[in-house]
Amino acid sequence: MKPVAFETLQVGDTAEFRHTVTKEDVLKFANLTGDDNALHVDPEFAAKTSFKGVVAHGMLGASFISTVIGKYLPGNGSLWISQNFEFLLPTRIGDTLTISAEILKKHKTQRIITLKTEIKNQHKQVVLTGEGKIKVLQLEESKSDNIKHVETRVVLITGASKGIGAATAVTLASQGFSVIINYCSDKTGAQNILEQIRKNQGDAIICRADVTKSEEVKKMVSLAKLRFGTITALVNNATSKIVPQTFEELEWRDIELHMNIQLKGAFNCIQAVLPDFQKNKMGSVVNINSIYSDSTPPDKMAGYVMTKNALSALTKSLAVEYGPQGIRFNTVSPGMTETGLISDIPEKTRLVTSMNTPLRRLAQPLDIADAISFLLSDKAKHITGETLRVCGGAVMI
Repeated sequence: MKPVAFETLQVGDTAEFRHTVTKEDVLKFANLTGDDNALHVDPEFAAKTSFKGVVAHGMLGASFISTVIGKYLPGNGSLWISQNFEFLLPTRIGDTLTISAEILKKHKTQRIITLKTEIKNQHKQVVLTGEGKIKVLQLEESKSDNIKHVETRVVLITGASKGIGAATAVTLASQGFSVIINYCSDKTGAQNILEQIRKNQGDAIICRADVTKSEEVKKMVSLAKLRFGTITALVNNATSKIVPQTFEELEWRDIELHMNIQLKGAFNCIQAVLPDFQKNKMGSVVNINSIYSDSTPPDKMAGYVMTKNALSALTKSLAVEYGPQGIRFNTVSPGMTETGLISDIPEKTRLVTSMNTPLRRLAQPLDIADAISFLLSDKAKHITGETLRVCGGAVMI
């Protein structure tokens, strides 16, 4: 028998059943519990009390609440965890009881419902009333269930026409992912990556969208779903050019440029793919950050560093919020990497950075792509809210 699905239960749902109390019920209950109080089992004694006859055990009637919970509402797979009772009238042998329950509240994160419980006799008099809490259990998924969930692997990579994004697209396509190559202005670069993937028998499409514009992101996701059916992973890689500026030179619009592309862009893309992640009960997001967000930042890069710190905070917050739904959020933080993003950095600075790195070299885009691949794989299925630094040891925490 399958357990009840917590998601199908609604506030206001009701259930009831009837049972006629017999002499055999009372005697069995007395034998089972050891409660052979004469009021319940000795008619001669009971006749001399104010009740003028045998009274069934109060908990005998209350025990039928367990029946309504276990069989009817919520049903199979439910665990009764607390209850209060108010006994209003005695139950007699021969009484026909109507046992009912109604859902008053749902506590989604804990999978708990609050039930109003009530028992009436054949005269519609309330014999017992109370309120209980029931936890609806969730069965652990088997390995075969997990495999079923990841049969289709589709990843959206923003800013994928060059650099880290391009290397990630090629790497993931070689590992069986269907890839959505997002670009904003570099169509030629995106087309080149698409051709490279197809040449290696991979599956990919290119989609133009400005990630700062939610409508364009939604349209891109809709087109991708028409092609692949779903999206199971997201890599937020789109970034803005780094232009070192003193604080006196800095204008707020310079900071907004970083915020809009890297933070708002990630926000828009996550919101667009989240419904599919929730439907699939799984999903993985990797946000591309920087080692500058958790180490001494370089001079004259306040806007960039502010944005990366905010992206780190967003990643951790969403990891907490959506972890219970099987959705993971992680960060890859590269050190200085040989991409066009550092094209304006003097050669001397690059050389000094290399020499100050324990591995004595700058990262290559493929180094970052391999880290992203790991976080999207089943090998990292119990990792969320983490930062994976790919910097040759330049930062060690």
